Amino acid sequence: MKTHGRRGFARAIENDVALAHFLAEQVDRRPDFEKLAPTVLSIANFRYRPADSSLSEDDLDRVNRKIVNRLLGGGSFFLAPTILKGRTALRVCIVNFRTREEDLTALLDEAEKVGREVLGSRSS
Repeated sequence: MKTHGRRGFARAIENDVALAHFLAEQVDRRPDFEKLAPTVLSIANFRYRPADSSLSEDDLDRVNRKIVNRLLGGGSFFLAPTILKGRTALRVCIVNFRTREEDLTALLDEAEKVGREVLGSRSS
């Protein structure tokens, strides 16, 4: 508090919330993703759901768990799997002051790439 003050912390929290809403908007713009819950505070919940796929809900859950595991294993992104409405979701909670819009766009790009790779390996 001495260093940043109340206003500094308030600005940081406002920025985190704005970034979560940016991520949610990007999810809405991409046909291969879906939001699973409204964005509240600095948390966004979504999953990979390819528009051109007829995967079952259980298969989508498995694919999304693999996406989270690969993203975490790669070390570039830190997010958590969660269950919402009985479905596996990617949960992003933004609290790092270094997070930028570019990082969130990269997260979606990488999640989509991994999702395609996971699905590609299923058909082999």
